[in-house]
Amino acid sequence: MYRKLTAMLLMVTALTLYPLIAAANSGQELEEKINEYKEKRSDIEQQTEQTEQQLEEVEKEIAGIDTEISELDEYMMRTKEDIGVKQDKITDTELSIEALKESIAELEDRIAKREELLNERARSMYQNGTVVNYLEVILGAQSFGDLIERVRALNTIAQQDRTILEQHIDDKQTLEAKQQLLNDELQSLEDQVTELERLHQELELQRQEKNSLLESLVELQGSLADQVMTLEEEKAVLAAQELAAQKELAATKKASETQETLSSRSNNSTGSGSSDSTDKNTSASGNQGNVSTNDTGGTLLRPATGRITTGFEMRWGQMHYGIDIGKNGRTEDVPVVAAEAGTVVRSYYSTSYGNTVLIRHNINGQTITTLYAHLENRAVSTGETVSRGQFLGNMGNTGRSFGPHLHFEVHKGDWNASKSNAVDPLKYIGG
Repeated sequence: MYRKLTAMLLMVTALTLYPLIAAANSGQELEEKINEYKEKRSDIEQQTEQTEQQLEEVEKEIAGIDTEISELDEYMMRTKEDIGVKQDKITDTELSIEALKESIAELEDRIAKREELLNERARSMYQNGTVVNYLEVILGAQSFGDLIERVRALNTIAQQDRTILEQHIDDKQTLEAKQQLLNDELQSLEDQVTELERLHQELELQRQEKNSLLESLVELQGSLADQVMTLEEEKAVLAAQELAAQKELAATKKASETQETLSSRSNNSTGSGSSDSTDKNTSASGNQGNVSTNDTGGTLLRPATGRITTGFEMRWGQMHYGIDIGKNGRTEDVPVVAAEAGTVVRSYYSTSYGNTVLIRHNINGQTITTLYAHLENRAVSTGETVSRGQFLGNMGNTGRSFGPHLHFEVHKGDWNASKSNAVDPLKYIGG
């Protein structure tokens, strides 16, 4: 009898202590997880700070290049205006040269005619023997006064002829000099226009290079901004996961304290009440098994109806870390439900995923995280406890989406931006 009583007490003690030991182990694991989340968040904060510094430097470069491009544009505009002014001057100079050429042609015609007239008169005088004999004119003077008059007359005739010829020659030389000056000015203007056009082309090339660099920097800016956003989202998810783990730890501690109280009461009621204690513990153990059984043994509920349009596979040169379930032309709302009971780690709007819900599940001691993206709306909040099959929102087309569908991910462990824990959802989802 004594041996039976001792064996019964040992069994009761073992059954009582087992949940406490399990809770202790679970609590330790959760504390380790919480510390891990904190370390990861610290790392991400450093990465975010570095990326933001890079982004700030790139934005400064962009601002500098924007200023340079504006200055180049202004300089190009002034250069273009200078080219227009020079071209107008060239047109005016060309018109002046044409007018001067006409004047030169008229003058040359007059000179030629006068030379022909003078030559004709000289030939006529020679042929008629009327060539002036200056000696006879001088010797034939009747008086000294007559001599003076004759000499003056001869000089006047010669001077008039000479003056006419010299005037024509001077005019011609002047016009030719002006023509040369205009030609030189025209050539100078043409050279200036050529230089301005060359400068304009060079500025255009510089502008194109600056624009190309600006496009690259803007693209880098967008990439860095996306990185910052991704890091911020990952940091927020880690914070949410840390909060969920803290709540789970608190619940575990509370359950442990409750179990410890029950254990203390059980130990105090030995003897005749031992049979009842055994029945209660057996019943508690049975209930715990039922909870484990309700966790579906690792099988997740299909989160939405519809055809799978994209699987867990490479797509467009990148890995698609989940499955897409399409709306496939359905006009009615398509509900999206929780694949398993758990805690909503985060319910938020993502620039890439649109309306998104992250749920943390504990299935047979294994942490599983599910993600539901591109929802039309969100019916649950961060920190909320959800049941298997609970409505999360309707299938939508928010974020970077190309048609109404549900993007569904399963992570064996916690979610992270690198998707290192992602697994094929088809291995987990049921009907």
